[in-house]
Amino acid sequence: MMLQNNREEMINLRQIRWHVFVLIVAVYGAISCSRQPVYNEFKQVDPDGWSADSSSVFQVNMEDTSGTYNLTLHIRHTSSYPYQNLWLFVEQLSPDSQLVRDTISCILADHAGKWLGTGTGSVYLFSAPLKKQYSFGQQGIYRYTVVHGMRDEILSGIQAVGLKLENQHGKE
Repeated sequence: MMLQNNREEMINLRQIRWHVFVLIVAVYGAISCSRQPVYNEFKQVDPDGWSADSSSVFQVNMEDTSGTYNLTLHIRHTSSYPYQNLWLFVEQLSPDSQLVRDTISCILADHAGKWLGTGTGSVYLFSAPLKKQYSFGQQGIYRYTVVHGMRDEILSGIQAVGLKLENQHGKE
């Protein structure tokens, strides 16, 4: 009788271990798939400063127009950036040559001077949503051009500009 109980406990323990293993693999697979961006690229800014006539250009090849996407602009800056905010001009040129222009105001620091982006030390990453639940009208190359709109001709403290496009997968 005791031998029978031990055998049943071992079988139950194996089944539990198997179920836990399958659950871990499923969760890991779901997390890794859902967080994979369609496009994610950074363009470095001149170390001597971001010139007002210098632009960061991103070319996104959109193949799947059936879904909705979230488009995010990233700014990597240092603690030596002299302002609380950053004005950006963003242009989207679609494959059929339609041009859409947006002006983006990025608040990089609060009124006390605390940087709002993520980071440690003297480098911070600020993320600004450009478009949420956006549907691309057609397949092809979409060209995004980002230029700073600050009064300074040469803007110091900005290291890079990034663009990230994620498939929304039905999330809010």
